[in-house]
Amino acid sequence: MKLLAIREQTIPLSAPMRNASVSYDAMTASALCVISDCLVDGQPVVGFAFDSIGRYGKGGLLRDRFIPRLLAADASLLLDSSGLIDPSACVAVLMQNEKEGGHGERPGAVGLIEAALWDLRAKLEGKPLWRVLAQQCGRPLTASGAVFSVYGSCGHFRPGRGAAELDGLAAEVAAARAAGFTTVKVKIGGANLEDDVARARAAIDAAAGGRIAVDVNGKLDPLIEVRWLEAMGALGVAWVEEPASPLDYQRLARIAAMSPIPVATGENLFSWDDARNLLRYGGLRPDRDLIQVDISLSYGIGEYLRILESFESAGWSRRAMVPHAGHLFAAHAVAGLGLGMHESASDLSLAFGGLWDGTEITESCAKASEAPGVGFEFKSRLMQWLRPLGESLSP
Repeated sequence: MKLLAIREQTIPLSAPMRNASVSYDAMTASALCVISDCLVDGQPVVGFAFDSIGRYGKGGLLRDRFIPRLLAADASLLLDSSGLIDPSACVAVLMQNEKEGGHGERPGAVGLIEAALWDLRAKLEGKPLWRVLAQQCGRPLTASGAVFSVYGSCGHFRPGRGAAELDGLAAEVAAARAAGFTTVKVKIGGANLEDDVARARAAIDAAAGGRIAVDVNGKLDPLIEVRWLEAMGALGVAWVEEPASPLDYQRLARIAAMSPIPVATGENLFSWDDARNLLRYGGLRPDRDLIQVDISLSYGIGEYLRILESFESAGWSRRAMVPHAGHLFAAHAVAGLGLGMHESASDLSLAFGGLWDGTEITESCAKASEAPGVGFEFKSRLMQWLRPLGESLSP
């Protein structure tokens, strides 16, 4: 088989919301399609991928460097012994003539292509991606499918709410609870203790017995961190996310040592190198803390398996691995690799919100799709961006 074309489109998200670190009003994402020469019903089999949200689209890197490099490679270098596309072999080609370290935005571009190749590979096998990943890693499969844990992500700051900000936050949490999430994560600011306590309390009240996690996106003011951690502990939040800047392992270790509740971090680490440093120097506790390395932003499944092996060798459980993302590719990884939880944007009006159309969430659990590949075809709001990329081979 051969790859005929790879197409990227940079999508403006234009979502009117922000967290403590970034605004989404000018945020972009990349939609990607890999087109093969394999035909089903006379149509080429294609693999799709869609970006993790919170980083910008990667069109420049993809078009200028990585897509041409992969398409120029000898087809035999991209296949496994069965003649099917081999995502790991493709990543090796993508990384030719790339220096060690300096990971930056590069891992996200490579990871996006790898994700599309996994979608393609699973479709060629006629299986959902989670089954392909489980089989490749020697994990047990059941005929009844895979049920995985999922938590809702919402509660961003919304311009224009003003005095009604807490009411809007509570409404989002209540909607997530009604949708079946028993654990819901909300955003807080990290600059003012009173404001953050008010937001956390509003979310806890709206959760009506559910668990609330808080995400400060690396912006916790060092001057209030002791009182802030004590307050969040008194409120009984499920975890505090990114209380320190992602690469400040020394501060993270200090926070973990004083935090009475779990700490979650890792979504802004994009390689095995960085994750290894987190493991060595971050002071995190295997019995309670959560590792949120984003698979697609970190070169993909191959790199993530190295990260997973390192943490397991150090005594961590797979249940502590909770990938950042909110996209369908990550859901398959959680289901197929037996990871702890999948993050899902609970607002279904967002193009990237939710799981496959019609998926029911019960007590924060969902059943993985049985559609071949990732199942983007069963998420209509995303397919409006993806479908045109694979419809024609004409320029």
